[in-house]
Amino acid sequence: MPDGNWWDILPRRVYSSLERVETSQTWYDVYRLHDWLYAIYEGGQYDEALMYLVIGDERAVVVDGGTGIGRLDLLVEELTDKPCFLLLTHTHNDHIGGCKDFDEIAVYDDAMSRESAAEGLGRDKMGEIIEGDNVIREFPSGFDPDSYYAPPYTVTRWLRDGDRVELGGRTLEVIHTPGHSSDHLCLLDRGSRYLWTGDLFYTGGVTTYLPGGDHDDFVESCRRLVDMMPHYEVLLPAHNEPLVEKEMMVELMKTAEDVKAGRLTEYRESRSVAVNYDILVRRYQFSRFALITRADL
Repeated sequence: MPDGNWWDILPRRVYSSLERVETSQTWYDVYRLHDWLYAIYEGGQYDEALMYLVIGDERAVVVDGGTGIGRLDLLVEELTDKPCFLLLTHTHNDHIGGCKDFDEIAVYDDAMSRESAAEGLGRDKMGEIIEGDNVIREFPSGFDPDSYYAPPYTVTRWLRDGDRVELGGRTLEVIHTPGHSSDHLCLLDRGSRYLWTGDLFYTGGVTTYLPGGDHDDFVESCRRLVDMMPHYEVLLPAHNEPLVEKEMMVELMKTAEDVKAGRLTEYRESRSVAVNYDILVRRYQFSRFALITRADL
């Protein structure tokens, strides 16, 4: 991780140009991108999770569940009166927190996601989200950090590559993109020319070493998304900042290929210590993102 505190770069510049929407759920910062699209930002927590509310003529969907520290379901009720469900880009701890508050959940069908749904995550793993200096905002009323965990959840739709999520006048296409995790997916809206990238790309420390990750798969997923660039103009990542130029996918793909081929020699090596996951990793830092991989690729 670069020197300094993680919050030193906040507030991120992009948010000053977006329309902020005030709600009663102060854990979240909400920005209206269109009359049918909202960015929901957890700017008070280290992961800076970004969720998106996408509203169709008939239904709405929240892309990703974030940490679950706030009440994402109650926030959505303030933004739309359409029936709403939750769709996960993958099932790491900072994406499944909101599952406890939704009755309808869509997830890519994979052994990793099925284990997540059946078992949830306990206090030890979810606790990583709130330990130390990872939170710089007051917890919302009703949140108890001592009993923080992610219970099992019921998946009402298991997604496959190529599936279409119909909202009424708006369609999201499912693209299976393993590499960050085996159950990772991206979403393409050809009408708006938006691509939701989940954790495959964001302006921060992108990883291929976490549980379910695989660097070779990551390279292939990047190549697939680069091949699809004629169908989208803007990236909507799951962390840090929305509305990123699509050309970043090309830079990420080339970086991942160079790491795989051993062409990059400048990196910072350290141990990644998490609950039951302590390995040596390498961080390759660039201007808008970093790529973090296992040291023994």
